[in-house]
Amino acid sequence: MDFLWQEKVIVIIGGTSGIGFATAQAAYAKGAHVVIAGRSVSKLAEARKAIGHRLQTFMVQMTDESSVQNMFAQLEHVDHLLISAADVVMGPILETDSDVLKIAMESRFWGSYYAAKYAAPKMNENGSITFMSGTSTWKPTSGGAVAAASGAAVEAMCRSLAVELSPIRVNTISAGAVNTPLLDFIFGEKRDQMVEHLEKTLPVKRMGQPEDIADAALYLMQNRYTTGTVLSVDGGLLLIE
Repeated sequence: MDFLWQEKVIVIIGGTSGIGFATAQAAYAKGAHVVIAGRSVSKLAEARKAIGHRLQTFMVQMTDESSVQNMFAQLEHVDHLLISAADVVMGPILETDSDVLKIAMESRFWGSYYAAKYAAPKMNENGSITFMSGTSTWKPTSGGAVAAASGAAVEAMCRSLAVELSPIRVNTISAGAVNTPLLDFIFGEKRDQMVEHLEKTLPVKRMGQPEDIADAALYLMQNRYTTGTVLSVDGGLLLIE
């Protein structure tokens, strides 16, 4: 069956930058009706200006269930949902305030949960939901315990919801190191050094780009025989030390 992008309503939460923005651009270019959500009015306006006037935008706070519910209440129908928004919070468990680290779980896991809960009733049997996790779930890093746990929680939820919400498809993309503003936060002053290291050591010999993950997101929207899957798009990061 042909996949007609012009007939699809695609919602991307976290669509103002990075992976979400690249996915919104790609889907919009194919003619889909694209809806992006974020928590910054100015960034939403900038994204609409950059992508196109047909883009629909909503201001949403992912950790606020009523905010997510309100957005989906305003949408008559949803075909595909991508949740790329999450607060990445890192810190040593013995030195970091627990309330600070809880933000990672609240945004990544509970934000994804709220989005799936209120998007699914708007979908038909060919709909899909795509979560995001990351290689830190499988490749431990110091100070990343809660961030890794939030990704693992999303992956576990994905498998359960693939059964519970069937025939709606539910998948997760486990992204490796991708050249987005998030790298500045994770690596700080060592960013350029880490990028150079990854470009030399990754099997693909290059840094991941947002468009690489966007390609995977569009694939999962189109492929009607893929569900409950964690799709690793990491340039081979899990294969190296």
